[in-house]
Amino acid sequence: MTEQQIRSIMRQDREQGCTTLFEEYYNYVYAIVFRYVRRYGTSEDIEECVVDVFAQVMEHFPAIREGTLKAYLASTAKNRALNLCRTLGARRTVSIDSDGFGELADAQDVAAGAEQRALTKQVLDCIESLGQPDSSLILQRYYLGHSAAEIARTLHMNPVTVRTRLHRAVKRLRTMLHDLDITL
Repeated sequence: MTEQQIRSIMRQDREQGCTTLFEEYYNYVYAIVFRYVRRYGTSEDIEECVVDVFAQVMEHFPAIREGTLKAYLASTAKNRALNLCRTLGARRTVSIDSDGFGELADAQDVAAGAEQRALTKQVLDCIESLGQPDSSLILQRYYLGHSAAEIARTLHMNPVTVRTRLHRAVKRLRTMLHDLDITL
């Protein structure tokens, strides 16, 4: 569904327009929020952030210029996710004086962690480059552990189609990762 169609529905029936907007862009917003929040929060934190994104977008919908809805959604999702990461990160701080502080990580652990983060970023970039709905399929199946039936309901697809597309997307992803000398 195009942005113009969503705007037309929104003008006729705001509630139906909001529902259509949510259904059309849920996976897109979820993937963006997931990318930032997955290391800091729970799946409930991610879901809550996605809902907050849509609430903000629907509140400011009339002011969003035509042709910029997807970009507005992306920037709102990124900003909300980063704010949530800051909030969640602040809760995870530990005082040096506390008993749970323990020893500082040695340089090897820090280097290994940085290397792992770089590898994860490369893999996620490859997944993102697959485009929609393939990137959503992979994220929901392998990062969130959803079944083909659950993914099919979310994306409004047939479960057999989900499995087929997922198989093809994984095959393309393997080729991309192989080209980058990444083995998982």
